[in-house]
Amino acid sequence: MEDTTLQELRDAVAALTEQVAVLEARVASLEDCRAIPEADLVAIGAAVAAYFGHKAKVRAIRYGSQTRWAAASRARVHDRSVPHVR
Repeated sequence: MEDTTLQELRDAVAALTEQVAVLEARVASLEDCRAIPEADLVAIGAAVAAYFGHKAKVRAIRYGSQTRWAAASRARVHDRSVPHVR
């Protein structure tokens, strides 16, 4: 009984080795294709990480280059609330 199990395992390893070789050849041919934009790769990575439940850590923060009054006036322009009128 152990011989058949061992032979089945060897056959499975051989089949998987063939599949890996085929996949490696396909990946090598994909390197010639156009590059995927970095923004798309980041979005795909974030989606995969969120699906698997990975909690992201903030590695860098980029502050806005505008002054506070410019940001405040832009917020006032886009504010949809009704101003209080007496």
